[in-house]
Amino acid sequence: MDATETACLNCGSALTGLYCAGCGQKRRDMDPTLREFLHETTLELSNWDAKIPSTLKTLFFKPGALTLDFLAGRRARWLQPLRLYLLCSLAFFVSGPLGEALGQRPDRGLAEIIITNPDGTRALAPEHLAEIEGGLPARLFGRDRLIRAALNNEQLNREVAAVLPKGLFLLLPVFALLTMVFWRRRLPRYPAHLYVALHLHAAWFGALALLSLVEAFFTSEVVEEVLGAASVVYMVVYGLLAVRRIFGESWPRTIAKAAVVTVAYSVCLFAVSLAMLAYVITRM
Repeated sequence: MDATETACLNCGSALTGLYCAGCGQKRRDMDPTLREFLHETTLELSNWDAKIPSTLKTLFFKPGALTLDFLAGRRARWLQPLRLYLLCSLAFFVSGPLGEALGQRPDRGLAEIIITNPDGTRALAPEHLAEIEGGLPARLFGRDRLIRAALNNEQLNREVAAVLPKGLFLLLPVFALLTMVFWRRRLPRYPAHLYVALHLHAAWFGALALLSLVEAFFTSEVVEEVLGAASVVYMVVYGLLAVRRIFGESWPRTIAKAAVVTVAYSVCLFAVSLAMLAYVITRM
């Protein structure tokens, strides 16, 4: 036998079976045939793809079930929480441009500071300049920066789109900390609350992505309002069902605690959003 058959190519440990007992790498030849390469690649892709539909189905239609499975150690059949969060958040951030390409409604963007004159031009009239100078945003961000943002709304959206995912990701530990404050007796360890935060945000991002894609095919404001209201109802009901299933408390206690967490988290979200907007405008 040569070295490739007796020692692990990754860590050098002695091989006694198909997988290395030291690092877990599968035993393989250094120069695989095309058939072996295609078999291995297909197997990896099929294993990945097989998890996506079942994980998403459970995530969206069984609130809290994924989190309970991970806390109970039943994890092999599901995507990892962080990977699931990244998948759903990516779907949300590409749903706007994708909806614009497929549907009838232009992408509304993430941020908007637009001042258009009656003749359709984007140059700021004197009355608009006076309005900007007298407002609170000008004192916070600076007059010149705010004017540049108003005249370059597309650049503003690109800058906001670049920093928003990072800001929202940084809020995940904050959300987990809030749930830990109110449900510490049920789940005393902080990492368990990170699972809760990742799964909840993944479901919410997925719902918003679907809303954005569906709205792209309708031009009626009434339809958009109905779809928007339906998505809000889904997200609220989903959150309540999830935390009640995970933490196992009565409905009154669940609703009361969830309301306080929502208010506190909304304040944090507003503060982070304002900070991100200030960061973007000061760079323009």
